[in-house]
Amino acid sequence: MSLLKKQWPFWLGGLFVGMAEILYYIHSDYEDFIVVTTGFAQMYAASEQFLGVDWVGRVYEPGIHWTIIGALLGARLVGLAEGDIRGWVRYDKRMLALAFVGGLLFSFGTRLAAGCTTHHFVGGIPAMSIASWVVLLSGIPFAFLAFRIALRAGLGDFFRHQETQDIAARCHGHSDHHNPCYDPDYNPWRDPARWLLNGVLLAFLGVPLVLAVAGDSIGGAVSQIGWSEVVWLALPGIVLGIGIAKCGFGTECSVMAPESVFMQEKSYRAKGVPLCTFRMFRGMLPLQGFMAAIVLFNLYLLGAWLLDVGSIPNAAGEQGLYWGHLVGGPLLAIGAVFMVGCEVRTYARLGLGYMTALAALPGFFIGYIPYTLFQERIDGWLLTDGLTDYITLAEWASYTLGGGEEAWSIAYSLVLIGVLVLSFDVGRRFFKVRFREVLLENTDELVYPASRLPTAGK
Repeated sequence: MSLLKKQWPFWLGGLFVGMAEILYYIHSDYEDFIVVTTGFAQMYAASEQFLGVDWVGRVYEPGIHWTIIGALLGARLVGLAEGDIRGWVRYDKRMLALAFVGGLLFSFGTRLAAGCTTHHFVGGIPAMSIASWVVLLSGIPFAFLAFRIALRAGLGDFFRHQETQDIAARCHGHSDHHNPCYDPDYNPWRDPARWLLNGVLLAFLGVPLVLAVAGDSIGGAVSQIGWSEVVWLALPGIVLGIGIAKCGFGTECSVMAPESVFMQEKSYRAKGVPLCTFRMFRGMLPLQGFMAAIVLFNLYLLGAWLLDVGSIPNAAGEQGLYWGHLVGGPLLAIGAVFMVGCEVRTYARLGLGYMTALAALPGFFIGYIPYTLFQERIDGWLLTDGLTDYITLAEWASYTLGGGEEAWSIAYSLVLIGVLVLSFDVGRRFFKVRFREVLLENTDELVYPASRLPTAGK
C-alpha cells in the first residue's frame, strides 16, 4: 500500500521507464523504441485541422499518439493514488515564461536532433547509438549554462525533483529547505493563468482525443486501428507516466548529476541551488534511475539481438550522425532545463497538474513552426550529409579496433552495468547510509533528514 501512497526511489521509477521501452519494442515487432516528438506534432496538426490552419500540418499528418495519452493518464493515476495532484504548486510568472521558452527551444531542437532527449538517452544509448551519445555530450555544457541563467534570474529554488505537499508545507519558511512553490493562501482555481493554460491543453490534446474517438479524420483513430491496438499503444505510456511521476525521473538532471562531485556544497548553495537539489545531485539519485532504465532496456535489446529475435533500433537515421545532432543537442539541453524536465517528463508533469508543463505546451507548438516553414533548407543544411559510416559504437569498434560486434556489444553492456553499480555506491557513501537504505528510501527521505524538518502540521 505504501508503494501507492508514497514517492519511489529513482531507480524503481527508472525500471518502469525501461519496462515501458521494452513493451513498446515488443509491440513494434522488436524493431523500435518509444517515439513521442513526431507524435506530438501530429496531434498539434490535428488541432490545426479543426481550427482550419496548417502551420504544423503542412509537414505532419494529423493524428493521435496514444502513448502520449497513456503517459498523461499514468501520471494522473499517480497523483490520485497519492492524493496529491500538484495544482497547489505555485510558480513565479518568470518561471512560467522560462518554461514557455524552454518548450519552444526543445521542440525545435527535436526537429534538428531527430528526436528528444528521451528518444536518444533512454532509447538510443541502450541501442549503442553514436548519434545519441553525441546529443548527450554536446548538450551537457549547455544544460549547465541554462541552469546558470536560471540561477542568475533568481529562479533556482524552483528547480526540484518533485514537490510533495507534505514536505513542502513542512519546509515552508525553513532556512535551508524553503520552497517558494508552496503558498498556503494560493488557490489554483482562482488563478487566471491556470485557466488560460488549461484551455490551451484542451485545444492541443483534447481536440485530437475527441477526433480520434468520435471520428476517423485523423491517423490513429479508434475506427481505424481498434480499441485493442489503442490499449497496446497506450500501455507503454501508462507505465512510463507512472515511473516518471512516482520519482521525478528526468533525463536532464540525470546527466547533470555526475558533475556535482566536483562542486562543494557552499559553492552550489551560494549560486541559489536548493539544498535538496544539491543533495539529490551529489548522491547520484537521478543517475541511478537513468541507468536503471538504460541497463534494463539495453540488456533486453542485447538478448533479442543475440538470439536473433529482434534488431537493434536505429536512433539517428540512415547515416547515423548528422550536423543536426550537434546543433540540436544543445537546444534540447537548454529547453529541458528551462522546462524543469525533458519532453516526456513534461508529459508526466502535465498529468500531475504542474503549471510549468502547461506553460511549455504553447512553446512546443511554436517551436515546430520554424522547422515546418523552412524544412527543405534546414534538412539540406543539417540533415543531409552523414558524418560517419557507422550507426552503433559496437559497429564502429569492430571495424576500427577489430573483434566482433557481439563482443563489443557485451562489453558496452558491462560498462553500463558498472556505471549503475557505481552510482549506488556513490550515493551510499555520500548519504552515509547502508546500501539497503539507498535502495528502499525515496528521494525525500534521503535528502530531507527527518531530524532537520518540523513535524507534520507544525
